[in-house]
Amino acid sequence: MALLCLCASSCYTLRGLKWRQPDLDDVKKFKSVTIPASTKPFTFLYNTQSPGYANLKHRLDTLLLNTNTNAFVVIKRDTIVYEYYNTNQSASSLHTSFSVAKSFIGTLIGIAVDKQLIKSTNEPVVNYLPQLNKNDKRLKMLTIQQVLDMRASIDFDEHQETMFGSITRLYYGRSLKNQVNRLRLKANPGGKFEYQSICTQLLSAILEHVSGKKVEVLLRDWLWQPLGMESDAIWSTDDQHTIKASCCLNATALDFAKLGRLYLHKGEWQGREILSKNWATATTHPDTLMQKGYKNQWWGVTKYNFFKDSVQAVNYKQQQKLDSKIGKNRQQMYYIQVPSSEFEAIGILQQAIYVNTDNGVIIVRLGDEPPAGKANFPYVFNINIGRQF
Repeated sequence: MALLCLCASSCYTLRGLKWRQPDLDDVKKFKSVTIPASTKPFTFLYNTQSPGYANLKHRLDTLLLNTNTNAFVVIKRDTIVYEYYNTNQSASSLHTSFSVAKSFIGTLIGIAVDKQLIKSTNEPVVNYLPQLNKNDKRLKMLTIQQVLDMRASIDFDEHQETMFGSITRLYYGRSLKNQVNRLRLKANPGGKFEYQSICTQLLSAILEHVSGKKVEVLLRDWLWQPLGMESDAIWSTDDQHTIKASCCLNATALDFAKLGRLYLHKGEWQGREILSKNWATATTHPDTLMQKGYKNQWWGVTKYNFFKDSVQAVNYKQQQKLDSKIGKNRQQMYYIQVPSSEFEAIGILQQAIYVNTDNGVIIVRLGDEPPAGKANFPYVFNINIGRQF
């Protein structure tokens, strides 16, 4: 089998052996489509004249050294308060996003619901993709919402990074449509959360079915043009020109930030509703994200309150009617998880769009995996910076 595969230039195992782990140059390896910049660009303001700007810039410039960060932008209430680009990078440079793209797909599903192309996310997937019925009788129970929340139980192992693994086939395979059409489940859907990139590809197939248009066209018409994206984006495809929906959207840091701004404003953009408030709120509700950790292709951000003794912790838990467990750290402080107004889109090499609705902050970090010794960067770093403003 391996020998036959090696004879076929399009075989995903050969590509996996040749290219191994995904990297920042993958946009050059795959076919792609271009999403043109908006004809009515939206630009963030700059605040480089404030008294604290120089000190902030010096501090963050220093902290970002040797972190493999190519772009780091902090925006507060539509104003860029910090902007960093690595050597040979600029504000116009395109960066790959990997799984940050999932949040764009989740948003497109929300708009499809708003447009009544999808009646309800509680409908079974097979209502829209009836060809899946023959694969597995349990697929009749799989809802779009379960796919959005990664509780689908698809027979797919995200962590089996071998040359014959599911994720290798999804990333390097020549036909994503064939993979979707052969889907089976390994358990009844709706159970525990399991991160599976195939879920996003399935959502993409639903979008194309209900709209009769390619996903890149939907992105252009429903988000890229209305949000005033300033640069042409590139989205990688398989050999049959099907979008790699779970990854591989390449854009500028400031254009990525605009998706965060859309949710920060509950779906409204310059007085126009792009995404319904109901969808934006359901996706980012602090209680939901604390309970589930993941909603509609967005990640929740963990937040803790700390107390000097257990009595204070217990009283707070009772007052707030929280189900969280009380813990104790090495500093002998008691802590309890609380709802957070923060959420993120996250990619495999630590790309991120971080949003804090309490203080109106958006942070975009793009680049490569941080080096050894910086395991908490940029996840903890983004949060700490985001909470300071």
